[in-house]
Amino acid sequence: MRNLRLIAPLSFAIVLAPATALAGEAFVGVYAHDVDDGISYGRFEDGAQIVAGVRTTALDELGFIGRPRVHLLAGANTSDGVNYLATGLAWRFNLNRQLYIQPGLGVAIHDGHVNLPSPDEPGLTPEERLRRIEARRNRLDLNSRVLFEPELSVGWRATSRLSLELSWIHLSHGRLAGRYNPGVADVGLRVLYRYGLDR
Repeated sequence: MRNLRLIAPLSFAIVLAPATALAGEAFVGVYAHDVDDGISYGRFEDGAQIVAGVRTTALDELGFIGRPRVHLLAGANTSDGVNYLATGLAWRFNLNRQLYIQPGLGVAIHDGHVNLPSPDEPGLTPEERLRRIEARRNRLDLNSRVLFEPELSVGWRATSRLSLELSWIHLSHGRLAGRYNPGVADVGLRVLYRYGLDR
């Protein structure tokens, strides 16, 4: 499913067009990819992750769960690593007029490896068994095409329109698809442009 390289930008463009007529934010950032954050293994993939997306303003319609913001984001790797498309909810808590923290939770799909062949399968030649062992040691196998996407941001409002966020994005299946759950984490800085009236 390497064709996510085409699906993600297309989906992003489709959602961005109507979203620009509403209040919200658009953002783009550069992230260190596949980092060891204490949850993910963080040793399989190289390159940077370019992340872009849109986020609504706080939604009064979802007041019964704390008026979250809805986000859609796409992450593209610069070194043939995993690419992903994610959507979810985020809750913003203002620390003062300029600083805020924003935890979020969503779901993602990706185009990386899923369920690499087992080296313990009966009848393999020694060469094939070694090849599969090497693949499992050196390739990120996320074990599920659909993953959870928790994230956390610390933001600084530079102006009424522009903000900077230090952001952590994590993808994993939470052991729902088996005990093997390496996960993948990206940490980086993104720039946000706010359009319309923020709430």
